[in-house]
Amino acid sequence: MSRIRTYLKNKGKAILLVGLILLPFRVQAQLPDIPDLIRVTVDHSDNGVLIQWNPSTDTDIRFYQLYKMDANGDFIFLFAFMPSTLEYKHMTSGLENLAYAVTALDSAGNESIFSQNVHRAVATTLEFDLCTEANIVQWSAYEGWEGDISGYRVVGGISGSPLQELTFVPASTSSYSHAGVEANTDYIYYIETVNINGSSSFSPLDTVSVIYPEAPSYLTIDHVSVLDEASVEIQYSADITEQVNSFRLLRRSNTDSPFTEVDMRWNVTESTQVVQDQFLTDSYSYQYLVESVFQPEGCGSSLVISQSNHGNNILLVNEINNPIVTLNWTPYESYEPGLAGYTIQRSEGNDVFVDIATVGPLTTQWLESIQALINGFQPGELKYKVIALSNPHNGGTEEQSISNVTTVVVETNMQVPSAFTPGSNDINSEFKPLMDFAPREYVMIVVDRGGRKMFETSDPNEGWDGRFQGGSFVNEAVYVYYIEYTDYTGLFKNFTGNVTVLYPLF
Repeated sequence: MSRIRTYLKNKGKAILLVGLILLPFRVQAQLPDIPDLIRVTVDHSDNGVLIQWNPSTDTDIRFYQLYKMDANGDFIFLFAFMPSTLEYKHMTSGLENLAYAVTALDSAGNESIFSQNVHRAVATTLEFDLCTEANIVQWSAYEGWEGDISGYRVVGGISGSPLQELTFVPASTSSYSHAGVEANTDYIYYIETVNINGSSSFSPLDTVSVIYPEAPSYLTIDHVSVLDEASVEIQYSADITEQVNSFRLLRRSNTDSPFTEVDMRWNVTESTQVVQDQFLTDSYSYQYLVESVFQPEGCGSSLVISQSNHGNNILLVNEINNPIVTLNWTPYESYEPGLAGYTIQRSEGNDVFVDIATVGPLTTQWLESIQALINGFQPGELKYKVIALSNPHNGGTEEQSISNVTTVVVETNMQVPSAFTPGSNDINSEFKPLMDFAPREYVMIVVDRGGRKMFETSDPNEGWDGRFQGGSFVNEAVYVYYIEYTDYTGLFKNFTGNVTVLYPLF
């Protein structure tokens, strides 16, 4: 504006000097009244610049003349218009400099001076700030409405979508930060200058691209498996060949809770990462998420570039209502290739788990009767776990996520017969206690009334056949047994009682 004012000042001095020189010979010419500019605004339908002005109050007007400021700050003549013309749309401005002036020329060739009759529309500069993840919109003040501007309206949005008013700021403000913009997306903005009389001027449309570092081509949680009663293993895989190769592992207790950081790994060199997390795995289930992050130079915090699928540890619990065991578990969510289903496994006291059933991906409950197990010689407790299976991917690979182990305590019983018939072919030909559990330690001794040992064993499956230390059958009589054992819970117990040996009469 300083160059404009210098230009106007010099032009005015030149006119005044000429007038003084000619003063002795003639009266100084009366300059025509200048036509007041109304506004300079951009028509977004065709990007033309519309210049509008009020007519001069003089009646002897031959032409209105339009000037535009060039890149050097000098005004150049563009067009002359008949007095009936009060606006013009300039289609060749290039939208690089929006400063215009209009003068009046009378029939004597006298032209009004520019004075304050110069208007410059708002010019914008746009920049995407990676640190704040926002588009920064800045603009110059509208010139020509000094003191009459009520404020600026910032309008913008995604390219190709309807633009919306983002904010309205006072005349003293010249910048706006548009946060929450989408990555790798073009945005369009313009500024509307609002006059206190209600008229407005539009700046040109301007475009800025929101460009983030390219996200890894893949980032997946492979599985979340329980390792023991206090820890889980989370395995994830990522493409580390591009610019982003740092990853943050997060967890939360439910979908209504915010994620919190569990592990942060910068500039990894292996595509597969394994992390262990600690908590009571038979009491809690956590959902996990992996983020790829990027630390821009000069920024105080890192940026989240992409996110993985979710994964969670499977929490398995049981209920027993003899003889029915019911298993319930939290669903696994989710494998990248999809969940194929669940395998239920059981261990019967030897810590070797075997598959007993397979169910579909929508099933989270399973029941079985353990009547047959109770009637057999079992350990007194049954252990279960559930394995979530993924659909095949990467050439047929199937991921597995293993739940915690849940233990079903089976009520134990031991019954000791009071008599038996050695040498017979019926079920009473052998003496041993009937147990529905497997003791950890076991001893049974049978003696006669005089304390002489008839039989001894440490095998709960072995019974006394009625022979004296494996020789001939003993006589009919009452014998004394001693049984000692440690059950599956570690509790030591002992029993003493009598058993009668009977032989058939035939």
